[in-house]
Amino acid sequence: MARSWPYDRSMPWRFTPLTVALALALLAGACSSESSDSSSTSLADELVAPGTACDETAAVGEEGETVAEIVESVASEAGLSSVLYQVTRGDELIAADAVGESQAGVDADQSMRFRTGNVAFAWMGTLLLLFDEHGDASLDDPVSEWLPDLDVPNADEVTLKMLAQSTSGYPDYVPDAAFNDDFYADPFRQWKPSELLDVAFAQEPFYEPGTAWNYAHTNYVILGAALAEIGGKPLDELLTEMVTQPMGLDATAAALTPALPVPALHTYSSERSVWEETTFWNPSWQTAPGSVFSTDICDLAASAVAVGTGTLLSDEAYASMVAPDTVELGAAPDTCPEGACRQNTESVFYGLGVISISDWIVQTPLFGGMGAVHAYLPEADLAVAIVTVAGQASEVDENYAMGIWKSIAEELTPEHVPPG
Repeated sequence: MARSWPYDRSMPWRFTPLTVALALALLAGACSSESSDSSSTSLADELVAPGTACDETAAVGEEGETVAEIVESVASEAGLSSVLYQVTRGDELIAADAVGESQAGVDADQSMRFRTGNVAFAWMGTLLLLFDEHGDASLDDPVSEWLPDLDVPNADEVTLKMLAQSTSGYPDYVPDAAFNDDFYADPFRQWKPSELLDVAFAQEPFYEPGTAWNYAHTNYVILGAALAEIGGKPLDELLTEMVTQPMGLDATAAALTPALPVPALHTYSSERSVWEETTFWNPSWQTAPGSVFSTDICDLAASAVAVGTGTLLSDEAYASMVAPDTVELGAAPDTCPEGACRQNTESVFYGLGVISISDWIVQTPLFGGMGAVHAYLPEADLAVAIVTVAGQASEVDENYAMGIWKSIAEELTPEHVPPG
């Protein structure tokens, strides 16, 4: 499944029910968006990738050749199906290419589309900070202010900022053993937000709100519903109008169904103990309805720069996004299940929808055999965007993009090498 935080591992947890009414509230945005799309756009139009082709290749000078050699080496050693990558420094394109095959006999290409996964968490954090700046909402607003009918623990105490920082204390549904069993039994299933929250809240919160840290997709399911309520529009429309379009991400679009625009990067995995294609596994479990997007490698690199520089935010808001507030929370409390909570450090900590790793501003999606890195180093104005697709002999649940990124950092910025 997904391992969105670099060090997540599965743990067995169990279910209890939540209110059914939640599904209507959280799904309203996605449904209305799908209806409006279908009324104005044909199916053929929906499946054609927007924007211009992203097909420029480069291995400029010694640095570019080094990056290309790193990618080729990892792809060969790990038996990867394909790798897309782009590395930039300011306006300079250092290296960009696609290696391997998307399908048998079909070469991978930079114009191919893939899902963004938790890169959308950084966009949701940006949207929340924009609402805070504009006075539409406050980071300190409790969940109950915007979602008064949502029956979740501590709704009067958990704030929007805590959701974005993953300091709410809410359990994550992704590592749940029963959830994993259900997902792998039918990876094409459409999950309702209420079903995901049922899994999460089968157990009590791990700690009092704002007192510790644990990674939880649960936070973003709730945050997405709150953002839609604040903005008065479906989440996909808000993210498109206020985040991805202003960032200039012309090849990026909401993926409201398991379909992908063409050309699609085909993905594969052995995580169900059989080598199979995962391209069209249903992404509805990943985050809030309307926050699953598709993109290409050029837009992924451009997004890394835009997020990493806070291009849409004021200096104050950007400082809030990357502030090491979670470092001050200290060690994981004894009330957390083993491995669920983590202590943030100066070298690795979670901000508002982003991870800071060795001074890089990062997100690292991993699902269905596709791993990615969306990283920007402000000190060097260096952006790294990588997407890897597992091969038949590749390790399950291994984000090979992170290994490539680490090797690139060792060569280009040896003083800012991510751990691991």
